[in-house]
Amino acid sequence: MSTLHLVSIMNALTDIVFDLACTVSFYLVIIMNALTNVISSVDFWKLVLPLFGAVVAWYMNESRKRLLEQYQRKEANYKELVRTLRGFYEGAENQGMMRTEFLNQLNVAWLYCPDDVIKKGYVFLETVHANAIQDDDAKEDAMGAFVLAIRKDLLSRKLVQKTGLIPSDFKHLNGK
Repeated sequence: MSTLHLVSIMNALTDIVFDLACTVSFYLVIIMNALTNVISSVDFWKLVLPLFGAVVAWYMNESRKRLLEQYQRKEANYKELVRTLRGFYEGAENQGMMRTEFLNQLNVAWLYCPDDVIKKGYVFLETVHANAIQDDDAKEDAMGAFVLAIRKDLLSRKLVQKTGLIPSDFKHLNGK
């Protein structure tokens, strides 16, 4: 193949690419003009703005519903934790069953409670443990700190996003 032949092939390819680029740019200009006309029209914005507003309102509503449902679930779980605290009072009915249920609820608390509530729950359990020698004031203080942590969490209405707990912090306790 001669150099002259290669030059003519290159010129032909260059012409084809140039024609293609001109055609593409011509159609891009037409499309851009059409989009500009559509976007700058009043009718377009009469449709888009309410549609955008509706999407934002729907998203906010769904987000609030989800937060409310999670808050209600958390509140029900906290009510059960506080109810079962009675199992740690001397002479309480169904003391063993209440303590076991409290321990189960504290285990489940890992799913929805902030770190502070879980840690204060474990501190409370350490003060009321049969082998622990604590006076009643220390036990009451630990229970008060635990219930206060629950209250603060409920009043904050925040969902747990992060945790500083590590796997070894989890204590699977039973009522025995």
